[in-house]
Amino acid sequence: MGIVRFKKNEINQIMEIYSKKISTGEWKDYSISFQKNYATFSIHKSFRHAPSFQIEKKYFRKKTYTLIDHKSIVMCSDKLNKLINYLKKPNLKLVR
Repeated sequence: MGIVRFKKNEINQIMEIYSKKISTGEWKDYSISFQKNYATFSIHKSFRHAPSFQIEKKYFRKKTYTLIDHKSIVMCSDKLNKLINYLKKPNLKLVR
């Protein structure tokens, strides 16, 4: 068993939403980490803070992909598109 990695088409799907969010100023940076049992794509809203979102791809799991928001699981799915569609939703904020 080797290191878990994102495939080229998976990275393309993630980078498509990432480029849209970066152009609006919502996201600032990303990082990718590869481990033996999982790979993580982390999205940062600020250079100095922990990741706002993480997409994890796990090895040999029924629900392969997990979307994590500040250390809490938002959703798990066997399809990356479901996580991407969640990230496409606008980030709504309460303005007073």
